[in-house]
Amino acid sequence: MRYSKSDNLKAITADVKSAICILGLEFIHSNPRMQIAKNTYGGRFAVYRIADCVPMREKRPLTSKQQLAGQRLSVLSRLNSTSGRMARQAYDWLSLAPLFLDTETTGLDNTAEALEIGLTDAAGQVVFETRLKPTVAIGAQAAAVHGISEQALCGAPSWTDVARQLRHAIGDRPVIIFNARFDIRILKQTAAAHSDPADWLEEMTVYCAMELAAGYYGATNRYGTISLASAASQAGLTWEGLAHSAIADARMAAGVVNAIAAYHLELLQEQARLKI
Repeated sequence: MRYSKSDNLKAITADVKSAICILGLEFIHSNPRMQIAKNTYGGRFAVYRIADCVPMREKRPLTSKQQLAGQRLSVLSRLNSTSGRMARQAYDWLSLAPLFLDTETTGLDNTAEALEIGLTDAAGQVVFETRLKPTVAIGAQAAAVHGISEQALCGAPSWTDVARQLRHAIGDRPVIIFNARFDIRILKQTAAAHSDPADWLEEMTVYCAMELAAGYYGATNRYGTISLASAASQAGLTWEGLAHSAIADARMAAGVVNAIAAYHLELLQEQARLKI
């Protein structure tokens, strides 16, 4: 694209006007007189007279009504933002008295099984906790993460021993899981390994805390997700117990959801104060 001399002059003029504003001045007239000067290199620039300028008028202070209107607009804007919507979702979830579930597993593939299940309420109180003896070997990478050995599971119950207890502990309450797709898949694979159809797993109401956290804090990887550790860090939370135990991770997921919901509560309090 080629620019004409007039275009270049407009750009120069705009720069000069910006410089005058920086000096705290403004032109008396909307179209002030100017002269075009040339420098030693043949370039052209606009020249204005300081006599054609006056000090900029001070802005009037906002009235109390204007200040209140601005505050109300700010609250409404935050409520309708992505973070505001995610916080409202977390707040709504917590109003349903949900449970938080986490599993530790033998691995990540389609044969992996749960070897530890933890279930807490929104306050982090333990509702159900058990270890399981899987039908497959524990992968080396998984063992390095959670530190559970096959020897430690020698006397542990099997899925068939605990499935009914787990179902009873959950009841009709919704379940929130950090990376829900993964943990539900693991539970189904564990049930299938014991020839248990476990249809009740399909009937559960499940919400994903990872998707919520990624929407609120922002994704931290190319998959558009966020790790529990990263979400906990951004929420300013510290681990209770060892990370990568089912109960500790379930508690942390509850903490993250509570932290996100707290933002909505803050906005509700602002709404009440401003009578929106």
